[in-house]
Amino acid sequence: MDREVSAYLFMKNNQESRTTILFKKKLRKEILGKRDSIPISDRKKRSKIIAEKFYSTPYYINSNNILIYYNFGSEVDTAPVISQALKNNKSIILPKVYDQELNLYYIDKLSEQLEIGKYGIMEPDPRFCRAAEIKDIDLVVVPGLGFDKNLNRLGYGRGFYDRLLPLFPREVKKIALCFDVQVVDSIPTAENDIKIDHLITESKIYRI
Repeated sequence: MDREVSAYLFMKNNQESRTTILFKKKLRKEILGKRDSIPISDRKKRSKIIAEKFYSTPYYINSNNILIYYNFGSEVDTAPVISQALKNNKSIILPKVYDQELNLYYIDKLSEQLEIGKYGIMEPDPRFCRAAEIKDIDLVVVPGLGFDKNLNRLGYGRGFYDRLLPLFPREVKKIALCFDVQVVDSIPTAENDIKIDHLITESKIYRI
């Protein structure tokens, strides 16, 4: 494991009880199993419903510079969302893992500016992309493995977005796109965890 990740996990683990850590590990496994069990054809249909809801939010309509991620595995399909946003003349920013942090880049051509990153996720190729800054972004689409009805987020365990999200001003809205099976009643939280503002699933929109 990389030194930076080890240091982050050590710090994070010191803030959480062993019971909480084990519970989160179990919860991640359960949610991932449910999400993976959705048939691919069904996943695409549900992703389209979620995307249409996202396009109708005032946050999307009024945004100019959107930070989003390229979907991986059984996540909600964000590639069509990225393409549609570009058609709507939005500026799209994607993250790239570098030295255990997320560097941010503008992209405008999915077929020419992406490469497979460290964890097998499609990321910007810095040779063909312009760097973006936090101050440029007015809407964030946040990945997550699970969420609860109080808009707490369960990440994948490496802390990239735990470190990134505190850098955004409060007025920059944070939205997550996920399937119903990823929503649970409660997720344990630490003092510095940041809630999202909106959670969009195929059947419901959760708001603060």
